[in-house]
Amino acid sequence: MKVAVAYDRGEIFGHFGHCETFAVYEYGEYVHECTKRLVNTEGRSGHQAMADLMKEQGVDAVICGNMGGEAKGLLLSYGIVPVAGYSGDADTAADLLVTGQLPVTPGGDCAGGCGGDCSCGDGGCSCGGSCGCGGDSAGYDGEDAW
Repeated sequence: MKVAVAYDRGEIFGHFGHCETFAVYEYGEYVHECTKRLVNTEGRSGHQAMADLMKEQGVDAVICGNMGGEAKGLLLSYGIVPVAGYSGDADTAADLLVTGQLPVTPGGDCAGGCGGDCSCGDGGCSCGGSCGCGGDSAGYDGEDAW
Protein backbone atom coordinates (compact mmCIF):
# COMPACT_ATOMS: atom_id res chain seq x y z
CA MET A 1 0.00 0.00 0.00
CA LYS A 2 1.16 3.55 -0.75
CA VAL A 3 0.11 6.51 1.37
CA ALA A 4 0.95 10.14 0.63
CA VAL A 5 0.93 12.71 3.42
CA ALA A 6 0.96 16.47 2.83
CA TYR A 7 4.26 17.18 4.55
CA ASP A 8 5.99 20.09 6.26
CA ARG A 9 9.00 19.43 8.50
CA GLY A 10 7.70 16.08 9.71
CA GLU A 11 4.16 17.29 10.33
CA ILE A 12 0.93 16.99 8.34
CA PHE A 13 0.57 20.10 6.19
CA GLY A 14 -2.67 22.04 6.39
CA HIS A 15 -3.90 22.11 2.79
CA PHE A 16 -3.71 19.60 -0.06
CA GLY A 17 -3.74 22.06 -2.99
CA HIS A 18 -0.96 24.26 -1.60
CA CYS A 19 1.44 21.61 -0.33
CA GLU A 20 5.09 21.97 -1.38
CA THR A 21 6.15 18.46 -0.36
CA PHE A 22 4.44 15.11 0.07
CA ALA A 23 5.91 12.20 1.99
CA VAL A 24 5.11 8.98 0.14
CA TYR A 25 5.15 5.84 2.30
CA GLU A 26 5.24 2.45 0.63
CA TYR A 27 4.33 -0.39 2.96
CA GLY A 28 5.25 -4.03 2.66
CA GLU A 29 3.47 -6.88 4.38
CA TYR A 30 4.15 -5.38 7.82
CA VAL A 31 4.07 -1.76 9.02
CA HIS A 32 7.78 -1.83 9.88
CA GLU A 33 8.49 -2.76 6.24
CA CYS A 34 8.02 0.78 5.01
CA THR A 35 10.03 3.09 2.80
CA LYS A 36 9.51 6.83 2.83
CA ARG A 37 10.52 9.35 0.21
CA LEU A 38 9.80 13.03 -0.16
CA VAL A 39 8.22 14.30 -3.38
CA ASN A 40 8.59 17.99 -4.17
CA THR A 41 5.63 19.65 -5.90
CA GLU A 42 7.72 22.38 -7.54
CA GLY A 43 5.97 23.81 -10.57
CA ARG A 44 2.58 22.43 -9.52
CA SER A 45 -0.25 24.06 -7.64
CA GLY A 46 -3.95 23.57 -7.23
CA HIS A 47 -6.23 20.61 -6.84
CA GLN A 48 -5.92 19.15 -10.34
CA ALA A 49 -2.13 19.31 -10.39
CA MET A 50 -1.84 17.71 -6.95
CA ALA A 51 -4.38 15.00 -7.76
CA ASP A 52 -2.48 14.23 -10.99
CA LEU A 53 0.76 13.99 -8.99
CA MET A 54 -0.84 11.54 -6.56
CA LYS A 55 -2.02 9.42 -9.49
CA GLU A 56 1.48 9.51 -11.02
CA GLN A 57 2.93 8.39 -7.68
CA GLY A 58 0.49 5.46 -7.56
CA VAL A 59 -0.79 6.23 -4.06
CA ASP A 60 -3.81 4.56 -2.52
CA ALA A 61 -4.65 7.30 0.02
CA VAL A 62 -3.73 10.91 0.80
CA ILE A 63 -3.65 12.39 4.31
CA CYS A 64 -3.76 16.16 4.85
CA GLY A 65 -5.05 18.80 7.20
CA ASN A 66 -7.72 20.24 4.95
CA MET A 67 -9.18 19.38 1.57
CA GLY A 68 -12.19 20.76 -0.25
CA GLY A 69 -14.80 18.76 -2.10
CA GLU A 70 -13.30 19.40 -5.53
CA ALA A 71 -9.96 17.92 -4.49
CA LYS A 72 -11.67 14.98 -2.78
CA GLY A 73 -13.71 14.31 -5.91
CA LEU A 74 -10.62 14.38 -8.13
CA LEU A 75 -8.77 11.93 -5.89
CA LEU A 76 -11.77 9.62 -5.68
CA SER A 77 -12.11 9.67 -9.48
CA TYR A 78 -8.54 8.29 -9.58
CA GLY A 79 -9.34 5.61 -7.00
CA ILE A 80 -7.41 7.42 -4.25
CA VAL A 81 -8.97 7.75 -0.80
CA PRO A 82 -8.81 11.30 0.65
CA VAL A 83 -8.21 11.48 4.40
CA ALA A 84 -8.54 15.06 5.66
CA GLY A 85 -8.88 16.81 8.98
CA TYR A 86 -5.71 15.66 10.68
CA SER A 87 -2.64 17.33 12.15
CA GLY A 88 0.47 16.08 13.92
CA ASP A 89 3.28 13.72 13.04
CA ALA A 90 3.15 12.55 9.41
CA ASP A 91 4.92 9.22 9.99
CA THR A 92 2.53 8.26 12.78
CA ALA A 93 -0.55 9.21 10.74
CA ALA A 94 0.54 7.03 7.81
CA ASP A 95 1.19 4.07 10.13
CA LEU A 96 -2.18 4.55 11.84
CA LEU A 97 -3.99 4.65 8.50
CA VAL A 98 -2.53 1.40 7.20
CA THR A 99 -3.24 -0.36 10.49
CA GLY A 100 -6.88 0.80 10.45
CA GLN A 101 -6.51 3.14 13.42
CA LEU A 102 -6.99 6.46 11.58
CA PRO A 103 -10.66 7.00 10.69
CA VAL A 104 -11.42 7.78 7.06
CA THR A 105 -14.09 10.50 6.95
CA PRO A 106 -13.96 11.99 3.45
CA GLY A 107 -17.33 13.71 3.40
CA GLY A 108 -18.05 16.43 5.97
CA ASP A 109 -15.43 19.16 6.14
CA CYS A 110 -15.66 22.48 4.37
CA ALA A 111 -12.60 24.04 2.86
CA GLY A 112 -12.86 27.02 5.16
CA GLY A 113 -14.57 29.70 3.09
CA CYS A 114 -17.42 30.07 5.58
CA GLY A 115 -15.43 29.94 8.78
CA GLY A 116 -15.63 26.19 9.30
CA ASP A 117 -19.03 26.25 11.05
CA CYS A 118 -20.84 24.27 8.38
CA SER A 119 -20.91 20.94 6.64
CA CYS A 120 -20.79 19.67 3.08
CA GLY A 121 -23.59 17.71 1.50
CA ASP A 122 -25.34 16.94 -1.77
CA GLY A 123 -26.21 20.60 -2.29
CA GLY A 124 -22.80 21.94 -1.32
CA CYS A 125 -22.03 23.93 1.79
CA SER A 126 -24.76 24.04 4.44
CA CYS A 127 -23.96 27.67 5.29
CA GLY A 128 -24.74 28.72 1.72
CA GLY A 129 -21.24 30.08 1.31
CA SER A 130 -18.56 29.25 -1.19
CA CYS A 131 -16.42 26.93 0.85
CA GLY A 132 -15.33 24.47 -1.81
CA CYS A 133 -17.52 21.53 -0.88
CA GLY A 134 -18.41 20.67 -4.44
CA GLY A 135 -21.34 18.44 -3.49
CA ASP A 136 -21.12 14.98 -2.00
CA SER A 137 -17.45 14.13 -2.55
CA ALA A 138 -18.16 12.25 -5.79
CA GLY A 139 -20.63 9.90 -4.14
CA TYR A 140 -18.18 8.35 -1.69
CA ASP A 141 -20.25 6.23 0.67
CA GLY A 142 -17.99 6.45 3.73
CA GLU A 143 -16.93 2.80 3.71
CA ASP A 144 -13.30 2.14 4.51
CA ALA A 145 -11.27 1.17 1.49
CA TRP A 146 -9.13 -1.22 3.46
